Amino acid sequence: MRVGLALWILVVAAAHAFAQPSDPPPRDTGYIGRPTPRLEIDDCRQHDPSLTAQQLSDIGSEHYQRGETLYIQGDYEGAVHELVAAYCLIPYYTILKDIGQAYERSLEYEKAIAYLERYISAIPPDAKRADPCKPDPQEDKANVARRVMVLRNLEAKIFVETTPADAQITLSSDAGTASRARSRQEISVIGGRYEMLVERDGYEPYTQTIEVKIGRPYTYYVRLEPQKGTLSVQVTPPDARIFVGDRLVGIGRYEETVASGRYRLSFEAPGRVGAVREVEVLPGRRSRELVEMAPVPQSGRRSFILASAVGGMVAGGGLLGAFDRTSVTTAGIVLGGAGGLVGTYLLAPADLPLGTTNLAITTGAAGGIAGFAAAATFTDRANVQQPLMGAGVVLGAVSGYYVGSRFGVSVGDAALFNSAALWGTTAGLLFQTSFDPPSNVGAGLVLSGLGMGTVGGVMLARYFEISRTHAALIDIGGVIGMVGGLAVKGVAYPNTEGDANTERLANFALGGLAVGLLGAAILTRNLDAPKLPVQPTMGTVAARDGTHAPTFGVVGAW
Repeated sequence: MRVGLALWILVVAAAHAFAQPSDPPPRDTGYIGRPTPRLEIDDCRQHDPSLTAQQLSDIGSEHYQRGETLYIQGDYEGAVHELVAAYCLIPYYTILKDIGQAYERSLEYEKAIAYLERYISAIPPDAKRADPCKPDPQEDKANVARRVMVLRNLEAKIFVETTPADAQITLSSDAGTASRARSRQEISVIGGRYEMLVERDGYEPYTQTIEVKIGRPYTYYVRLEPQKGTLSVQVTPPDARIFVGDRLVGIGRYEETVASGRYRLSFEAPGRVGAVREVEVLPGRRSRELVEMAPVPQSGRRSFILASAVGGMVAGGGLLGAFDRTSVTTAGIVLGGAGGLVGTYLLAPADLPLGTTNLAITTGAAGGIAGFAAAATFTDRANVQQPLMGAGVVLGAVSGYYVGSRFGVSVGDAALFNSAALWGTTAGLLFQTSFDPPSNVGAGLVLSGLGMGTVGGVMLARYFEISRTHAALIDIGGVIGMVGGLAVKGVAYPNTEGDANTERLANFALGGLAVGLLGAAILTRNLDAPKLPVQPTMGTVAARDGTHAPTFGVVGAW
């Protein structure tokens, strides 16, 4: 870059002819994707017209020497400032190269290229060496042109960090797509203006215009917003509070456009069991959730304690009845009742569900009947029948309590099972009365009726969800049917006596029972919905690329 003062004085006279050009050289319009920077020499201030050529030369020389000194010292910004001032006074083309080299040293490659290109275009075709030590202008022109090509091909390095990770990055310009990469991958492009597009499945695309300078590193951070969907929730009862996560969002109903993803919904209402749902909101979709909160289960603790006392008396008296002594049996009744009362009072939980209590009571009674009838089928000895009855009470009650606690049997299911066992046993007794068989056969009929009623109750509870009121209405229908059957018998056979009368009473009661139960079941069929073994369901499935797609189908168990 060094140009001595003597050389400066030699060229001043020649350069003065160009001191005040009428128009600046035409600017390069650049090329697609890369604007040409505005050069300082295109905005030179008009100097004082009263200054002579010698004065201009002296001032320009001072600026040039200061620029040379600052360049050597490494102050390239200051050097550019002084060299531009010198060129504005004496616009000699070699200064353009000096300015370009100063910009190159400061890594301002766009400005360096622009000044070096201006230098190339400013060299006259007949330019000669001003000093034997200087390079030939035409050779230097070719060398600088090759240097410009090298600078133009310096690539900028772009690094994009995204949340979530693994997003697709696309850089494009007016010429088309320049580069594609994933987040956290280094992208190399030439300098210019680009549209940066950041995309990921399930998220809104992000665009940004970026200016990339030649040879510079750039780092960007982009947080992508999830695509949105609509979450619609309807809950019963209408005064229930709806929470999304830990945030209260509504009472009874909630609908909002939210970011796609999985959400945890929870519901609270007085007198209702709290409910929790997991729901996935898909982009551009409406996710509906209908929730019916179950009432808080009625506590069956008090009933369980009383029933345990009665069951303990029956079990204790029956088990000790094996000794065939009245005093021992009485002691068993007292001890069994006291043990059942005290034991359940101390051990039964305060929130014991009523469904579990009802089931345990029914299975205890059914176990006692089953034990007694099974023993009576093979023997008529009381000291055998009574212990088996007591053992059946204990075994039945314990089994019912375990099943109710383990599977959360509802009050309606327990009531349905109770009704089925009750009417099955009643039907067995009516068949026994109707046929008047030997005692062991009659016991078998009762046992068969109990067994069929129990199995029927389990199957009905498996596929139907009914309320306690519904079960009670069916029971009332059975009672009305029996009474009606007895009334019909009295009208049809008013004067029948003896065994025939007993048989007809049992037959008409059995027929009335069947008609009453069936009629009540038909009339109340719409009170509750059946638990169908196959139900429609909707879910999602994940693909290999991480995207999710909705699925529709049925689910069930047999």
